[in-house]
Amino acid sequence: MTHTAEQPCVYCWSAPGSTKDHVPPKALFPKPRPSHLITVPSCLKCNQLASKDEELFLATLLFSDAGVTAIGRQLWNEKMSRAYSRPQGIAKVIARMLSQAHVRTPAGIYLGRRMALDIDYDRLYRVVAKIVRGLYYYEFKEPLGKDVEITCQWLNTRSTQALAKNHIEILPFAKTSFQGVFSYRFSRVSEKPQCSEWAMLFFNHTVFWAITYA
Repeated sequence: MTHTAEQPCVYCWSAPGSTKDHVPPKALFPKPRPSHLITVPSCLKCNQLASKDEELFLATLLFSDAGVTAIGRQLWNEKMSRAYSRPQGIAKVIARMLSQAHVRTPAGIYLGRRMALDIDYDRLYRVVAKIVRGLYYYEFKEPLGKDVEITCQWLNTRSTQALAKNHIEILPFAKTSFQGVFSYRFSRVSEKPQCSEWAMLFFNHTVFWAITYA
């Protein structure tokens, strides 16, 4: 998809979309990256504004089950091992998020204390909301209004997964996917096109669900 400076930024609407922003962020893709990555018009400020949140998003996913996949290990070796070895930036953020937690099985058997990650959901959901805005433009050739709210949920517990599973499975698949890295389903309300829902799968393990409404 080509973009021109005359197209508005799909995120802020107040500046020309003079750069191409990758949706989802290209940092989620190991090298060599696919040639058909999705891009949308973005101003330089919005393109760069989320870079720290996107770095945290990737790091959080790689500390989850997604990190043990073949692609997760490749990304760790390519990106996060170097970033995490530096005593600054993302390494300090992750270190602050680590804590000791009491762990029990679903049957209530105590397994002792384990290291746990105190997830910064607000920052993760900012990334997810940005991805949704980009995908909405990509699918419908029009941006979401600035007044449109986006609510996000990481389906990282059995209860949330069970609650959403049947509903997500009836959503149509998108026209573009990236095997092992990212795929998504979506639908929108024909009478209220700014109302839509999105299910996004990262690394075949991590699912986020988002709803847009005006």
